[in-house]
Amino acid sequence: MPLTRTITPYGEAIWELRTDHDETLGRAEALTDGDTILIARITVPRKHRGHGYATHLLNAVLTHFPDSPVEVVASPLTTRHPGLDQAALQAWYTRHGFTPTPRRGDPLLMLRPPKPTPQP
Repeated sequence: MPLTRTITPYGEAIWELRTDHDETLGRAEALTDGDTILIARITVPRKHRGHGYATHLLNAVLTHFPDSPVEVVASPLTTRHPGLDQAALQAWYTRHGFTPTPRRGDPLLMLRPPKPTPQP
């Protein structure tokens, strides 16, 4: 299950999880402009859900940016193939260390602070 990471010249980081036959299992996109990382989306095709691929992708993002705060707007997809509903999505991010941090204009914003630096 290869995981690839691409950093574009536009401040976007993309992770793709694929099968050995090049079928997409999931994709994570994050915007890296500035001090805070914003997860734009994590998607897993319906037929591949329930295997931990979204968690694997989220952990790849968090591992890549351990010293940066990471934000996400925990808003469910509104496409033909929606994922988790609002409450379940927020609970999923909470399990991964995010806390609700609503702001004016972003009532669904959640934040995961950077990992603390170990003290000598």
